[in-house]
Amino acid sequence: MNKQDMEQKILDILHSPQNTLKLDDHPAFGDPLFGYGAGADPLFDFYKQDIGPVYRLPHEWLEYKYGRPFDRDQVTVLCWVLPQTKETRVSNEHMQDVPSKPWALNRTFGEAFQRAMARQVEEWLDASGIPAVSPMAGDDYKFEHSERYGLACKWSERHAAHIAGLGTFGLCDGLISPLGKAVRYGSVIIGLKLEPSPRPYQRYDEYCLKDRGCTACIKRCPAGAITLEHGHDKEKCREYQQSFHEKVEAEYGFSGTFGCGLCQTCVPCEYGIPQAKPAGNP
Repeated sequence: MNKQDMEQKILDILHSPQNTLKLDDHPAFGDPLFGYGAGADPLFDFYKQDIGPVYRLPHEWLEYKYGRPFDRDQVTVLCWVLPQTKETRVSNEHMQDVPSKPWALNRTFGEAFQRAMARQVEEWLDASGIPAVSPMAGDDYKFEHSERYGLACKWSERHAAHIAGLGTFGLCDGLISPLGKAVRYGSVIIGLKLEPSPRPYQRYDEYCLKDRGCTACIKRCPAGAITLEHGHDKEKCREYQQSFHEKVEAEYGFSGTFGCGLCQTCVPCEYGIPQAKPAGNP
């Protein structure tokens, strides 16, 4: 089993009818980028130390699933970044307080597809004799409490993707990738040693323009949950999402999980790694 085999498996699923927004039959995502993180990368240890015991290391996920020890040096995290389609992005660029219908469909059905895809890859690898687990596809992928950060999850797709060379963080906590910030991330942890991807950046926030005067995501946030001083207030963001849930559900005619995503669209980092712009200009 090599990287090309695994990437082709993911592409085959992405190019199948499974990749859909369901209610309007448009694809949920375009073609991805892939990255590989070493299970023993010191950044994973930093995350656990920073977030607290709620966070689970790559080899610990495998141990949780298989009930036996794993050598962390023989573990790799396969990560991907899936771009939202241009049609979905454009539809959300014009919104001011709630997500557009395509964006809401993606958050519900696109994410469900991505998790199903991760599960398929996990099962395919397992059937090939390679231990694998996708944290986001299992029942144990949930929010818990971190002493330092409040809401925290046992695994972060964005942080794993950062380790795998796929992007750096923006002011709103979104990961800015070469495909932009209007994307979704996923991963499968593999009990196999593969060459890690290089990280073409030195700082965790290297691609963000906040230090060069950009305040676009702050201006786009209807909840006032993003500031230069404190970054992204997750609790405030979550409360705002809950406040419009019933309204969006009634207006769009389906039940789901809704995030507004406004800070990911109509901003310099929407479609790629941004170039410096005049202060405050999106």
